[in-house]
Amino acid sequence: MVNDVQFYIYTILAVIILSMAIGFFTKRYFIMPILTLVLMGIAAFVLPNFYDNLEWQPLAGYAAFLAVLSFVVSMSMWVVKRNRRRAKELRNGPGETIDEAEHKKEI
Repeated sequence: MVNDVQFYIYTILAVIILSMAIGFFTKRYFIMPILTLVLMGIAAFVLPNFYDNLEWQPLAGYAAFLAVLSFVVSMSMWVVKRNRRRAKELRNGPGETIDEAEHKKEI
């Protein structure tokens, strides 16, 4: 396994930030967990060929952990955005219909 703590900190932060950014900008919440699993899974099998002290099993487990983390962040962001959208519709919805009805009466 990688002995550098910065590697873990940077990858966890990158996964969290990218999961939030991709979900926010593209509105496709499953892209980042799938990409994380595929790219980190490929890296888990490629990196041990270049480093003697690495094995693929811990790296594959870490890739699965990052994919689950990305899935949790993406789904929580989806729920928050959905609830905010519903609250905004409830907050603005009836007020607009009353205003529209009053406007129609005036015409």
